[in-house]
Amino acid sequence: MNFKFFVISILVVSGLIGGAFAQQAVQLTPQEFTQEEIDKMKNTAVLITTHEGTMVIEFYPEDAPNTVHNFLELAESGYYDGIVFHRIIPGFMIQTGDPNTKHPEFNTELTDDEIRALYNDEDGTDRSLWGTGGPGWQIDEEFNTLKHDRGAVSMARSQHKDTAGSQFFIVHQDSPALDGKYTVFGRLVPGTFSLAGMDRIATLERDIRDAPTDAFPAVIKSAKVIHPYFTTGLGELGRNQSMVSDVDTLAGEVKAYKNTLHDVVFQIPYRWDVIDERNEDFLQVTMEPGSFEHNALQIIEKSGFVPQVLVGSENRTSYELENNQISTGFFSIAGGDEPVILNNYIFSNLDGKRAHLVMSTQNIQAGEETIEFKILQLHFNNSEKNYSIIYVNLSEFFRFEVNAFSYTVDSFEIEIDGKLQPLKFGDSPVFQQLMKDAKVKPEPEPLPPARIGGCLIATASYGSELAPQVQQLRELRDNTVLQTESGAIFMAGFNQFYYSFSPAIADYERENPAFKEAVKITLTPLLTSLTLLQYTDIDSEPEMLGYGITIILLNIGMYFIAPAILITKIRSFYKLQ
Repeated sequence: MNFKFFVISILVVSGLIGGAFAQQAVQLTPQEFTQEEIDKMKNTAVLITTHEGTMVIEFYPEDAPNTVHNFLELAESGYYDGIVFHRIIPGFMIQTGDPNTKHPEFNTELTDDEIRALYNDEDGTDRSLWGTGGPGWQIDEEFNTLKHDRGAVSMARSQHKDTAGSQFFIVHQDSPALDGKYTVFGRLVPGTFSLAGMDRIATLERDIRDAPTDAFPAVIKSAKVIHPYFTTGLGELGRNQSMVSDVDTLAGEVKAYKNTLHDVVFQIPYRWDVIDERNEDFLQVTMEPGSFEHNALQIIEKSGFVPQVLVGSENRTSYELENNQISTGFFSIAGGDEPVILNNYIFSNLDGKRAHLVMSTQNIQAGEETIEFKILQLHFNNSEKNYSIIYVNLSEFFRFEVNAFSYTVDSFEIEIDGKLQPLKFGDSPVFQQLMKDAKVKPEPEPLPPARIGGCLIATASYGSELAPQVQQLRELRDNTVLQTESGAIFMAGFNQFYYSFSPAIADYERENPAFKEAVKITLTPLLTSLTLLQYTDIDSEPEMLGYGITIILLNIGMYFIAPAILITKIRSFYKLQ
């Protein structure tokens, strides 16, 4: 490993980019901007003047409108005048924007000698606070595909992604490790000596905290807004064709995939990962269960096959374009037998957009063994491209991971009429019915031993009359509990506690049948009480909290209060004897 890169990465995580931001700050609500407002910000620049030279920053409001608006408002108010580039790491970045670095007596009318005298005064600013200040508010992240190449201007933040305020950094040398983790909102304009000005600041003498030993050369003497501003022929900052970033949803923080070359956005299924991506003429993305998807990994170990969700695109044919037809082709496994079509629908969503939905099986010969695969696929299009979402798994275990397919469909967006729009195919009765069919247990179906893993409940119920009940509870967890914020938070804490002891108990269950039977008997009231949630309609956070607390109290009563009362009664009875 490159040691220098490793050290820089550790520094970034520990607060180098963004400081501690110790103050309490108001979280600003993101604004919607008109195209006219976006164009105005695009035609605006900021001229930063220091003793070491000038730097001109141009902006990308189409990628980060709220960030650009916030920066311009601060610059217009004179906020950055007198602030120091307080963190300097040659070959990485220079950082500024902390009001704690500004001398209280600074003003833009001072001469260089007066500024030098101010900032060499030890009583002027408290260097221990440098890197911790902000404007008193914070803005949400606007992560985008712009690269952290040399000259890129990006917002600093603390560990939480929505904590940017006024601090920003300018990338000294290409830093791809930051891409998708910090909001790039501008760049130094080429051909304006801006890069030379940055280089001179990056070579200033520094102390052990990477702050300039002499603050004067690193002081922003002025930050002036220039409008109108136009350039031509200077190229653009580099872009990544795709990115994976964290986004907040009602179910908590999830990962989202965005591809600007093929104009798609979708959320990655919970505990799944993008493991392969090809960005050539066509989009090809492969997703598989990640290392934390324990149930799927146990099945994979048993079956030898990794379930996959495939996302792809291709150009529409001339026939499809001329006749406004949706593609009727479908995916099959190369080298397999002829697919058997189980379901084949062309349907429309509420907006009139059509899709082709197919479920099929296909046999593959592996030596003397015949293996049956099941495939569920959705095909749809915009004015230029056909898109596909495909789920592939062994028929025997197909229903266990099919939610990954529906989750991808529900969150998928493509560009329609110049704007990313959701598909809404998941709302169709046709789609919903086929999803129900896909989750039906095949007959006959051997119970999947891979599901036992390190889960003491699954191990105790395996091979018993409780096994179907446990599977229903898993689906209830995925489809209901995890769809609410309170449910997702509870499950995250519960899983951390539960799996701290569950694997050891599960191992002992497999070694000792009598112990396994005792655990099964003990768990029966708990499982029975949880099935009550199947008969409730949970459509909001208060309902989830209400039913959840009721179930918890019910189990406390069954497992603790009732036994305590019984023991007390028995002891009283024997005392009377």
